Amino acid sequence: MNLELGADHFRLKKTFFGTIVKMHETIQQVTCSEKQKEELRKIASSTTAGIWRIKRAKIILGDLEGKSIKRLVLDVRVIPESIIKSLKRFSEEGMRFFDNPDRKPTPREAAVERALDLLEHPPPPRSKQWDNVRVHYIGRSFSAREIKKIRDLIKSKPECPRIEIVDEMCRLFGLYQSNGEFKKTGTSIALKRMDMDNIVSLPPVPKKVKKNKANRKQDVRILNAPEPEETIFLNGHDLELIQFIPVTRRQDLDLWNGMLERYHYIPGHTLWGAQMKYLVYGGKRPKAGEGMRGGNENMPLKKRAGQGNAAAVKKCNRNGYRGEYLLAALGFAACSWRVASRDKFIGWTEEQRWKNLNLVVSNARFLILPWIKSPNLASRILAGISKQLPIDWEARYNYRPVLLETFVQLPNFKGTCYRAANWIEVGTTKGYGIGREQKARSTTKALFLYPLKRNFRKILCNV
Repeated sequence: MNLELGADHFRLKKTFFGTIVKMHETIQQVTCSEKQKEELRKIASSTTAGIWRIKRAKIILGDLEGKSIKRLVLDVRVIPESIIKSLKRFSEEGMRFFDNPDRKPTPREAAVERALDLLEHPPPPRSKQWDNVRVHYIGRSFSAREIKKIRDLIKSKPECPRIEIVDEMCRLFGLYQSNGEFKKTGTSIALKRMDMDNIVSLPPVPKKVKKNKANRKQDVRILNAPEPEETIFLNGHDLELIQFIPVTRRQDLDLWNGMLERYHYIPGHTLWGAQMKYLVYGGKRPKAGEGMRGGNENMPLKKRAGQGNAAAVKKCNRNGYRGEYLLAALGFAACSWRVASRDKFIGWTEEQRWKNLNLVVSNARFLILPWIKSPNLASRILAGISKQLPIDWEARYNYRPVLLETFVQLPNFKGTCYRAANWIEVGTTKGYGIGREQKARSTTKALFLYPLKRNFRKILCNV
């Protein structure tokens, strides 16, 4: 799942930004002496002040450093409305703002505070409290004993970059993906969240040298699809064969990125977590010997991938026959962490969802090139990829997904092609955003699911 929030989730009203600028000036000029800054730093680094005070102190210090609302949300995980309220109250009350928190700790904050208290006043090494006191981060529950091991690891390697600490954590706790590689992304996010809560104290991230726009453009390699001067109309006879080519080589990735950047309605081409990207080609079936380059490159990808030969998939991508027409681009990625209508449709518990969420894959991008016109092409592509994706996913990650999901933005789209390909509409989203304002303004989307196995519920609800 996308654990980092997109910029569109932080489009606050102009009045919000005006308020922030005003509060920022007030804090710097009126209420923040060097002594107060030192007090704020003590609270921000404390393990006993309570999560409410710790996070509010980090908000004030971040604002004094010139951080944006978006950056503060990501660094502290407090909703924009609470950030604004904290800045306003601190500008009016000064350090008295921290005397009385305006609410009780949430259940999660209470769990963090219990862990901090135990680590501050450790019981005997064999005490059961070390295993009973736990805090949940990114799909995994960490005991106080495990947190102490992480602290000891960081303390033993004070100059170690964060990425090496993540690798050591994965090795220490056996955090592996199904393909045998470390769970680096999830572990890195969990470690960052621990640092937010002062559960651990990470070494500072080295500052990156900012590049100007000209240099950034040179760093991004994007190829545009060759756009014809006229619309291309294709019937069933023109598209006897539709091919799904996994994107593995640099040139194909640049082409895929360029197509999504230029023609897809969602800006950006980045996918999150486990993923597969495809270029879709179509045309006449090749004649005997056409496209054959020594070996089985002309064998259908499905048949070769079914033999468990991941190398053959890459070989087809490099040398195999491709149809005359580049038709579309597809992207599949990690599914959403929590969707009420999907979870109700599956009927799984929290524990089952944590364990089996990787078996649900999201169709994150679907683009048919705008100059391609062909009856039922979208539903044909969806029908074909539903058979191809599980095979390729298993070749890459060593397990097969059992359910696909996708979101259709309403009212701009109706999801007709998904319905034609037998996807099931199970409900709509309630909007997304880390704050109430963003959630209220976010676009409602229809959720469609496609079971890849008849017994998908039995598999997903297995612990």
